[in-house]
Amino acid sequence: MKIPILFKFLHIYNTQKIGNSPHTKPRKGDDGFTLLEVLVIALIVGILSSIAAPGWLAFINNQRVRTVNDRVLQTLRSAQSEAKRSKRPVTVTFNPTPATDPPTVTIDNITQQLNVGGEIKKDTITLTVNQPAPTTPANSITFDYQGNPPTGSTPFYVTVVPARGGAKKCVIVETLLGGMRTDEGTFDTNTKQGCK
Repeated sequence: MKIPILFKFLHIYNTQKIGNSPHTKPRKGDDGFTLLEVLVIALIVGILSSIAAPGWLAFINNQRVRTVNDRVLQTLRSAQSEAKRSKRPVTVTFNPTPATDPPTVTIDNITQQLNVGGEIKKDTITLTVNQPAPTTPANSITFDYQGNPPTGSTPFYVTVVPARGGAKKCVIVETLLGGMRTDEGTFDTNTKQGCK
């Protein structure tokens, strides 16, 4: 008994005109959007974009700093490895931002840019070198034939800072055996952590 009622319901449901068939009149809600609805959506998208933009810019600046800092660490480690491999001193000289923008590094008279294939544009980062004693040439560190820095030249800091504010990062050569580490933030004299 229940089955014929179900078939009758399905038959009536299938014969009704649905959608945008030419024989049906459109309902009031099917015509489109009103100008007020479009303006409200545009306003909401604008507000959400203004909230997200500063976060996106901070993310991009942080990525630039991280990229250059990783490149500095890679450069120092490869120079140290080359000194050990070739059994001769290797000098790494950083050319900080005021002199060259984007900054460069010179390893035994071969200069390379630290901008990773052009991704780091001018005026986006600042590179500084802090060293405990004056060296020749300035802003440099020399690894001896065993890969060790000279006595009195540690800790050697290379600091990378975004030009428009943000967290600074650094690479530190801190031991007489040439041990290196990275750090970030402001230097704390109590814990000896952070970047100078």
